[in-house]
Amino acid sequence: MTLPLRDALAADLSAVAPAPPEGSALAGVCACVLRMVSSYLSDGTVFADGGDLVNAHASFAYAYGWLDAGAFLGLYHGRTVPGDYDLSASTGPDLRAHLEEKTARYERLLAEATASVSPAPDPETPMYRAACRIADEGRAALVRGQECAADLQLEEALGWYSYGYGWLDAGVQAGVFGIVGRRDIFTV
Repeated sequence: MTLPLRDALAADLSAVAPAPPEGSALAGVCACVLRMVSSYLSDGTVFADGGDLVNAHASFAYAYGWLDAGAFLGLYHGRTVPGDYDLSASTGPDLRAHLEEKTARYERLLAEATASVSPAPDPETPMYRAACRIADEGRAALVRGQECAADLQLEEALGWYSYGYGWLDAGVQAGVFGIVGRRDIFTV
């Protein structure tokens, strides 16, 4: 369900505290990541309250991607990246056409996003390995979404596409990627 995902996201967001010292470069990245998570939690809530459970679900899953990428990068205390999620939801039969369109569009978007980034740090640095892990998370979410879509689990597929895209977008914002493709699909 979408609202339990929202409630879990709100609880997880409230449990984190910025780790970087105030005024540091990483504090700015942390603030950006947490602002994006908060914004998409708010947007998803507005969508849910308006009956658009498709956009709500995508917003909550995308926010979780940002939250987990930030946790992986060590931007805050109080969160580790979970091993797995249940990103299934129930959007209802009246929203089926919307769900089908958005799921197909987000699959294309995540595929394009994975092809549009390249690790920016030198290959001999720990941040290069971090960039590779973030890219792997994006690709793994794409594959997982495609598997769900093949099984006609479109809500779960949309959740995975949104989640993976959140990881990549956070990686761009954190500076671990150079954009080698479409710049307009990232939050920069």
